[in-house]
Amino acid sequence: MSCGILGAGLGFNRLTLAEIQGNGPAWTPLPITPTAPVAEAAAVTGVSTRFVAGQAARNLTNSRVNIRQTPGYLGKPASDVVGMLTPGETLEILGDSTLADKLTWWRIRATTTSGPVVEGWVAEASASGVQILGELR
Repeated sequence: MSCGILGAGLGFNRLTLAEIQGNGPAWTPLPITPTAPVAEAAAVTGVSTRFVAGQAARNLTNSRVNIRQTPGYLGKPASDVVGMLTPGETLEILGDSTLADKLTWWRIRATTTSGPVVEGWVAEASASGVQILGELR
């Protein structure tokens, strides 16, 4: 009896014997096709189209930004930092972006304020989402 009350409470009171036995029409849910949002897909591949090789860019932040020998920042020795960009300093994009440590990194060339020309990698934005690199205007 409790099954009958539960069934009626859930709206199963209009089932026919054929439906219960599986002889009636059956409902089959549509298959689920997982898709990633566009921004998430770009983050997964590391592909960014914000800059192109040969384009001039600058440090948008109000702080110095590390230029690294290799893309990424987690678990790296201090020797991975090959130079620093000062606020507003310009640089040249040398090639396509890559993904490391969940950030998009660009290969760049810059003449630092200390004088030498440095080639290395700079993140497009910080881990907290602060934009680092921007177009030169």
